[in-house]
Amino acid sequence: VVLPYVTEIRGIDLSAAMVDKYNSEARQAGLSQGRMHAVQGDLLTMPEDLIGTQAFNNFDLAIMSMALHHVDSPDELVAKLVDRLKPGGIIVIIDWVWSEQSPVHAHGQVQPMECKTESDMMSAHDYGMHSAVHTIFSNGFTKEQMQAMFATAGCKSDDFVLAPSPSKVPSDPSGQKQMFFAKGIKSTSEK
Repeated sequence: VVLPYVTEIRGIDLSAAMVDKYNSEARQAGLSQGRMHAVQGDLLTMPEDLIGTQAFNNFDLAIMSMALHHVDSPDELVAKLVDRLKPGGIIVIIDWVWSEQSPVHAHGQVQPMECKTESDMMSAHDYGMHSAVHTIFSNGFTKEQMQAMFATAGCKSDDFVLAPSPSKVPSDPSGQKQMFFAKGIKSTSEK
């Protein structure tokens, strides 16, 4: 979707399988590693010698899609993403709107089952749960939470838009969840 509008795309993911898929699809699309490439890692713990490089700084745009609810410290991660933007850069977070109905306890633990082994993950899948359900820390975010995260990170909250219709999510008690798109703009002056 953004490819025609950007010169370089960098990705970071905790999952080696997702990074491999991302890079494989980029190569299959004929994109060089210089144009589109992902690395495995956690932005909160990656060494500065990797993320301190030009390849991971001064972005015009940072997009985090359907991942913030998997993060134990969402405020900290949003701040790290904003730190990577150039002044006036844009951050877009795509995730679920907060809902009281969720398979997540208040302390971030999944109620139905905790998946620690491949066998557990297969069982979770058999019950209609995604294999990553054990990594969920939040059942979504409100507009006010996103505005506060952006403000703390040095961004002006510019927009919070709901997807036109709910998405089907078989593992959710309601069978569907509402997605949002939140946009922030990094301050052009220092925090």
